[in-house]
Formats: sequence, structure tokens, C-alpha cells
Amino acid sequence: MRTTANDFLYWCGLSLIGAAVLMGLIEPVALLWRFVPLDPNEGWNAFFAQIALQGGDLYSSSGGTIINNYPPLSFYIVGSIGQLTGDNIFAGRAVALISMFVVAGNIYFWLRTVGASARVGWLGAGIFAAFALTYARSYAGMDDPQWLAHALMTSGMVVLWRGNASTRAIMLGSMLILAGGWTKHLLIPLPIAVTWWLMRRSRSAFLTWAGCCALLLAAISLLVWRVFGSSFFDSLLSAREFSRHQAIVRFRWAMQCLAPIIALTLLLIPHARRSESAEFAVVYALIAALVAVVSSGGVGVDINAYFDVVIAASLCAALAAEAFWRRRLSGSLPNCQVGPALTLLFGSWVVIYAGSLLHGTWRDLQSLNERERDTLAAVRFIAESGGGRAACEAPALCYWGKNRFMLDFFNYGQRLKLGKQPTMACAAVFDGKYIPLLQLNSSDGRGSNQLPPSCSTIIQHNYRPIWVTRMGALLAP
Repeated sequence: MRTTANDFLYWCGLSLIGAAVLMGLIEPVALLWRFVPLDPNEGWNAFFAQIALQGGDLYSSSGGTIINNYPPLSFYIVGSIGQLTGDNIFAGRAVALISMFVVAGNIYFWLRTVGASARVGWLGAGIFAAFALTYARSYAGMDDPQWLAHALMTSGMVVLWRGNASTRAIMLGSMLILAGGWTKHLLIPLPIAVTWWLMRRSRSAFLTWAGCCALLLAAISLLVWRVFGSSFFDSLLSAREFSRHQAIVRFRWAMQCLAPIIALTLLLIPHARRSESAEFAVVYALIAALVAVVSSGGVGVDINAYFDVVIAASLCAALAAEAFWRRRLSGSLPNCQVGPALTLLFGSWVVIYAGSLLHGTWRDLQSLNERERDTLAAVRFIAESGGGRAACEAPALCYWGKNRFMLDFFNYGQRLKLGKQPTMACAAVFDGKYIPLLQLNSSDGRGSNQLPPSCSTIIQHNYRPIWVTRMGALLAP
């Protein structure tokens, strides 16, 4: 009877987690191949993938109007797939969605590698997928390299643990983790946690890891310097404004949405030393939380700052559930009353969370056809009137309109606001000749909040709105 109760609680909870995952997938799958911009990053990434495959200059000089502050690997991967699909944005969306599930798979395989049961493995993977499609839903199926980088890094983590930190595993694992870093360079929590784990595990393993990483990093840096020059490093370290208020808001939202797995992570901390895997997962979670709190204050940084926290806390939650199952944390409580019940509680939490988002999903899907019609109308107008030299605050419109990448509103605006370029540079950019057509997200076309007020004043002086749509205003001299 006790086994039957365990099974019932577990499968009910896992079914609810699966239902939450399916609910979270509705909108990303529906938008996967639709001409609707999901985020300014989509067109930005698509343009650079196009530049990479065409042999253009990925990292321009510091005085340019387009600034690439991402490592190059994702542009070549997405650009290559985009050549097959015919569209870099759709290719990037598919890569992001698949990569998210690769991360879920890696969580399952890591838990199985460290000795967890298959049920605990499925629980960990399900918890991650559920939160990735609720808390992080805006990044599910969005053309951005974030999930691709996490997929590469967590694959390296699995290789290292499955290979028992052998020389061969360390060599392959370091390649995968560095590949993740050359996809998104701020993903440092996992490499730090792996370094700490190998230091604790074996001096020889740590030295092998440090040597492999140092050699690979030096070789790749030299190759990148030869191909892109010093402008690569200048662009990668581009400064941006910092907002303490934004960091606090992001932290509060993450703690609110991720409360169940954060709570179990905290519960696991006092018992982490009992297990090498639990100690690693806790250290990974603590480092991820520290990096997230600091980095989330950067203007332009979104909830993706907390993705490592989601991954690490999912590992901790699964390990804590397993410890309850094995009565390591539950003390004298009956086996069937704690571990399986946690699965049901998780399932109840995430299915309610996913259900609370369904109203917004339904509203977005009802207007999907209309939004796509408006997008395509704006794209046709930009293609016909821009002469290939339009600049869009929503870069996907200019990408779909077959334009060159003329202006990176956000990064260019950050350089102006921080004094890295003189604000008078706007006068040459927005003189009405260099850029014959502007798309701004504001309906009145009075400027962009991504640019300094002086630039918006120049835009108002030299441009006038000629068409206002759901996608914002189109302006011409």
C-alpha cells in the first residue's frame, strides 16, 4: 500500500508538471514560423548571422553605428541553419527551443549519472522545463543564443561527470563549456562551479582542466584576434548603464516565481557535504545567484540573468526530493509522506502558474493573424521605400525588409549616453541622407528612449512621420 501511495503521488505530480510544460509550449510553437517580432534581439541576431555567413565585418570599429557585444559562435551556427531554412530568425527560434530541451535532457542525464533514480531524473528535467516555459517563457523559441549557450555548457557538465573527470572527459568537457562561453560570454557560474568541484576532487584533474581551458582559450582568442582584430575585444566589453532598481526588481520577481526550488535549494545547503553531487549543485546555485544579482542591473539585461539559477536550483530540488525519498532529510517521517508528496506539490504549483498565463496566451493568439498582417505590411513598405538603407528600432522589420544593418539603436545609444561617442555624432547619422527611412516603436515618432534626448531632437528636426502602424511609426526626411 505504501508503494502504491508513492506511485500515485509521484505520477499525479509528474502529470501536472507535464501539463504545465504543454501549456507553456502553446505560444512558442504557434509563433515559431510567424512573421511577428518577439524581441529586438531577434532581428539583431539575424542581421549578425547574415553578416557572418556573408563574410562581413562582425565587429566594427568603436565609432560605428552597429555594435556587436556577443561572441561569434552562435552567428555561424544559426546563420548556417538559416541558409537551409531561408530565414535566420526562424532558424534561431528553432535552435533556441531545441536547446532549451537539450538543457532539460542534460539535467536528467546528470542526475542519473550521480546515482539518482529515473524518477528523480524525470522530476528534475520536468521542473526545469516547467519553469523555463513559465518564468522564462519570453525566451522560449526566441532567436537569442542564451539557451544554445546553456545547452553547450550543461552538455560539458554531463560529459565531465559521466567520464568521472578522466583526462578524455575533461578535454571534451572543456571544449563544450568553452563553446558555450564563445556563444554567450556572461555564462560564468557553471565554469566556476566545475573548477571548484575539480579542485576538491583531484589535484591532477584540476591541473588537467586548467591546462586544457588555458590552452583552448589562448588558441581561440588568438584565432579571433587574427580574424576580427582588436575591435572584437573592444566590442565584447562594451559598457552599459547600471540600474540598481532594475536589479532589485529582477531579484524580487525571480524569488517570487522560483520560490519552490529556491526553498529546496536552501533546505539542501546544510546537508550538501554528505554528497559530492549535492555539494556541486549547491555551489553552482550560490554562484549563479550571486552573478545573477550583479548582472541583472545592467540596462538591457532581462530575466536571462537568472537562467543559471533555474538550472542549478532544478538540480538541487531534484536532489532534495531524492534525499526525502531516502529519508536523509525527513528523519522519522514515513517514506511515502514526503518525497512523493513534493512531486505533487511541485506539479500543483507549476500547473497553477502556467494556468495563470493562459489568459495572456489566448489574447496574444487571438490577435496573431492581425499582428502578422501589420508586420508584413510594414515590412513591404520598408522594402519598397527604404532603398535597402532603412534603420529600425525593431530590427526584425528591417531584416525581413531585405535591408542592410544600418543602426543598432540600443548599443549605439548606450555609447552616446555613457560618453563613449560624442552626442553630436547623431547629427551625421540622422541628417536624413545617411538613413532615408526610420522605424521607431513609438506611435508619435518623436524619438527613441534608447537614444539620448539630443538625438531625439535631431530626429524630430530632420524627419516626419509618414505612416503609423501597430509596429510604431515610419519616418522619412
